[in-house]
Amino acid sequence: MKITIYQVNMDRDTKRVAFESLERLEKYRGSAEIDSSLYDRVYEGDVECSNLEEVYQMFNLNHPKDYMGRSLSVSDVVEVTYEDGKSEFFFCDSIGFEEVEFRPELASKIERELLRVVYLAPGEMARVADIPANFKTLQRIVGGNLHTYEPYKDNICFVYNEEGKTEGLPLNRAIRGDEKIVDMNYHELVDKFRAAERSEPREHISGYIVFTADSFEKPYSEESRTYAVSSDNKAFQPNMGGYSIYASAIDGSDPLVRLENYMAAEKGGKNGWQVERCYMKERDRDIRDVIAGTCFICATDGEKFASLSDEQAKKYLELFKLPEQIFLEGDTIEAIPYKPKE
Repeated sequence: MKITIYQVNMDRDTKRVAFESLERLEKYRGSAEIDSSLYDRVYEGDVECSNLEEVYQMFNLNHPKDYMGRSLSVSDVVEVTYEDGKSEFFFCDSIGFEEVEFRPELASKIERELLRVVYLAPGEMARVADIPANFKTLQRIVGGNLHTYEPYKDNICFVYNEEGKTEGLPLNRAIRGDEKIVDMNYHELVDKFRAAERSEPREHISGYIVFTADSFEKPYSEESRTYAVSSDNKAFQPNMGGYSIYASAIDGSDPLVRLENYMAAEKGGKNGWQVERCYMKERDRDIRDVIAGTCFICATDGEKFASLSDEQAKKYLELFKLPEQIFLEGDTIEAIPYKPKE
């Protein structure tokens, strides 16, 4: 069912109507009429409930993770919107709910600051989410007191329940070291690409080719002279009818170039682009820590949480995309990624 929840704003409640039943409003305030202007809209969404009693239980015992209000209680108003678009309003009374007249246009909407994060739950695929930047809401998401861990250099942190392990929460993700740069020459890069494409199951890998500054008639930055290339190219795959190497400059200035036509090491001839060096980025496989319970990855701005950039969100969504089975093998912690059934 689709609902909206309204709660009395305590700062505007000069008439002291919060938490009062309809009977007491009429007896002590002279009228049971609801003053809609005293209310804030604190939640709007679809919930897996079939009646208002189930709504009451959910918003007392099992708050949705994006809920910012206090537990549902007397004086709150619940709007139920039906499939035909019509709505009815119900006052949470001391016993049950009573239908009332309510003017939602007079209520205020809480403006929520949102954080763009990568959300990680045990047994689930990673996803990018916008979550309220509200301390209590963040605590509710991780299920306890917030703890941060900053294992990488690009101003991001993991936020999780500091008591997750001692409370026996399900293990979520293993945190490994940062990327390492492995330098090599072009022939070594080609050998690695061809080995990857011959493997079963086939595994595409990526690398980078940096061309010398004097390969070009005008000056270019190193980012402009560095091309990202994948083993998923005909030049590196066996039994292909053609020969091509598509690559893109890492600064975005030269996308999807047929690189083999320009490289001296390929078909570019003696005046072609000369390779200065090649490298690959490899993940450090050593496990530094294991997070228990639901967590999220966000950016940091000094001592404050901040939203991930598009680049950060893409990077960490890919790194932690799959849930992991984490177990002890002798004295070593193992973490095996797997694809969940749902």
